[in-house]
Formats: sequence, structure tokens, C-alpha cells
Amino acid sequence: MARRGTTGPGAGVTRREQAAASRADLVAAARTCFTELGYDGTTVAEVLRRAGMARGALYHYFPGGKAELFAAVYDQVNAAYHDRRDAVAALPSPLARVREGAAIFLALCTDESFARIVLADAPRLLPGQGVAGSTYALLRRQLDEAVRTGEARPVDPEAAAMAVYGAVRSAGEYVMAADDGPAAVRRAVDAVGVMVDGLRAPAPERAGRAEPGGSTHCD
Repeated sequence: MARRGTTGPGAGVTRREQAAASRADLVAAARTCFTELGYDGTTVAEVLRRAGMARGALYHYFPGGKAELFAAVYDQVNAAYHDRRDAVAALPSPLARVREGAAIFLALCTDESFARIVLADAPRLLPGQGVAGSTYALLRRQLDEAVRTGEARPVDPEAAAMAVYGAVRSAGEYVMAADDGPAAVRRAVDAVGVMVDGLRAPAPERAGRAEPGGSTHCD
């Protein structure tokens, strides 16, 4: 059984809870540093100073040091996108899901933490991020579904996924650099929407490729 404090402000808090709180403090301090200073400009000493902890504490929770701490911050920041992206999974149209997912991503690019950590630093620091990640895999499945059901033209889903993914990432960089973020998001969403709509099959083609016994896949 975990020991509990009996007196003082920590009374009733288990060691596990204390460890979780200390780890969360380090992640919060690191997130602020990575957002303000970038990965290269952030030092372990600065993270510890802001967290009010000794060096040993960081390596206790993050044996890999600064790189492992960045990965933890990335997971936390990127979770905001995944939560919002997954919320549109119920849309019946795969191309609509592609458009909404792109719009969510572009809107988040106005958030300083998301832009700096996910868009600017993560691609070079986390090899599994990008086309090997879950977002690209989901986009590939959505486009495959769109082609298979006749909503999209008979293009190669892999090639289409690479094109759309690259365009959305580049649009995110455009938003990140803009002086007027919300206005840039609107322009970027419109541009990506035109690209996605270009994949849509003409109405007669969608009707002709409807699944046997089912309705056509028109919006």
C-alpha cells in the first residue's frame, strides 16, 4: 500500500499522486519554454528553473532528458488536434471529413504552442511524426474510401493523400507566419477546400458508381 502523508499540505496525497504532479509540473514548464524559445533555445536548466525542481527530478521522470521531455509535450499539445479531429468521424462523407480535419488543423495553427511544437519543431525531432503518423494514415483511409465509394475521382489514394497532406502542412506554415491569423485561416481553409473539391467525382460518375443495392454517394 502506498504511504500517505498525515500532516501538512500534502496530507492524504500518495507518492504516486505526488510523482504525477511533479511530472505534470515539468511538462508544463517545458511546454512554456518550447513555445517561447523553441527546442534549440530551450535548456534543461531553464525548464528546471521554471518548474522549481532539481536536475535529478527531470532525469528521474524523463531519463532521455530534453528529447524525451519534448516528446511528452508534443503528445500533450497534439492531443488537442486529435480530440477535435476525431469528433468529425461521424460525418458520412469521407471528403467532408478530410475538409473538416484540415480546417481544424489550420485553426490550431494560430495557437502558439501548437504552431511552434507540432508544426515547426516536431517534424525534424520526431521521425515517426508526419507521413508515418496516425493523421496521415487516417487521411489515406478517408481518400481510399472516397475513391472506392465513388465520391472521389478514380485517383491513386496514396498519391492524393501525399498531395493533400503536404498542402495542408504548407498552409499551416502560411497561417503561422501571418500577422492576421484568423484571416489567414479563412484563406487557407478556402484554398484547401478547393483542392479537396477538385478530387470530387462529377455527379453522373458518382451515380454510376454507387454500390449495388445502395444509394448514390452524393452530398
